[in-house]
Amino acid sequence: MAQDSASVTGRLLRLPRVQAALKGLLLLGMGVFLFTRITSGTLNYYISQRFDWLTVAAVIGLMVVGASYRYLLQESGQESSGRDGAGEDHNDRHGHHHDHSHSLGWLGFLLISLPILLGLLVPPKPLGVAALQNREISAGGLDSVLPAAARSTQVRESSERTILDWVLAFHQGERPAETDTADVVGFIYLDNATEKAQFTLTRFVVGCCAADAMAVGLPVSLGAGLTFEEALEEGQWVRVVGRFGASTGIELPVLMAEQLEVVAEPNQPYLYP
Repeated sequence: MAQDSASVTGRLLRLPRVQAALKGLLLLGMGVFLFTRITSGTLNYYISQRFDWLTVAAVIGLMVVGASYRYLLQESGQESSGRDGAGEDHNDRHGHHHDHSHSLGWLGFLLISLPILLGLLVPPKPLGVAALQNREISAGGLDSVLPAAARSTQVRESSERTILDWVLAFHQGERPAETDTADVVGFIYLDNATEKAQFTLTRFVVGCCAADAMAVGLPVSLGAGLTFEEALEEGQWVRVVGRFGASTGIELPVLMAEQLEVVAEPNQPYLYP
């Protein structure tokens, strides 16, 4: 009985109409998945903003190709009705043989559809503190993006600079002036990198995609007289306003916080060079 069922399933899967339907569904499913990431604003949890247009083009292409399988279904239906009663001898007499080398099996269908289903069902999350376990907070790996980032630091006022702007400026040898005021947002990383800092204000920088994301951060210390009622929690997003203390050698200047407030995670938590 099980053998008969498997045989029927195998024959069903070899039908051109079934093959067209399965392949069309997979293409449409992938298009829907990417479309939901665009509309929800979470696409850039995975890739850099400069590749957004490629994703839009991919969605259009997947939808068009997936919808085109509808015509293949119609054609295969007409062919199959024209061959009714002829049996397999019809192909032998006319020398026509179906090539199943590109056929999609049930296992292949499940393997391809599983990531699509998981992507649609599991809410996306950006990189956070947990991702720092396998990454180092440093500006050393950002040399490839220094030219573009350096130009951005020159045209921005100190209060408009992001964590990335400040780190790159210090990486190039700039030292903060007494009048420079930093106003930056990031999440708290409670490391013990320096005794002068109480935490590191951190953001992830994405050049291409989340896989190559690098973490950059500024050491922060609570300034004299600054009271903060809530306990500092790792991963908590905060806004810090303050001035930098003096630094020696290659160490980053410590940001002396004059204002500290908890904020919501930004809609776009990554920084881009």
